[in-house]
Amino acid sequence: MRPFVIVLALAALIAGCQARPAARAEVNAPTVIASLTDQTTVWSCPECGMDFTGPGQCTMCKVDLVKMNVAYICPADDQPVVSSGKCPRCDANARVVKSAAVADAAPGAGTPDAGATPAPAATTTPSGS
Repeated sequence: MRPFVIVLALAALIAGCQARPAARAEVNAPTVIASLTDQTTVWSCPECGMDFTGPGQCTMCKVDLVKMNVAYICPADDQPVVSSGKCPRCDANARVVKSAAVADAAPGAGTPDAGATPAPAATTTPSGS
């Protein structure tokens, strides 16, 4: 009986050593933002439109994320508000406006090239989900 227990323990030990460790998510990977509340900068996927907390690649599409500025605007008076949800001045829900963040220009840089691609237009999304 004793040799059987030793053989069983060795078999379990060997099987445990052969098991592959579970794949871990990258430690520095950005996390998905479920809904915009008071963020002023997010990184968005140009393919699926998901918003993330930092730079990197989209977890679904595997494309590079684009840095976006976020503003919350009252639709009644077109004035900025601090966060999404009800405007503090009225009962309207603030709309979310995202625009591509412009990279800092290099010192001494002149005007942009005539063939340069312009930044995408601002996008607005309704808020209040």
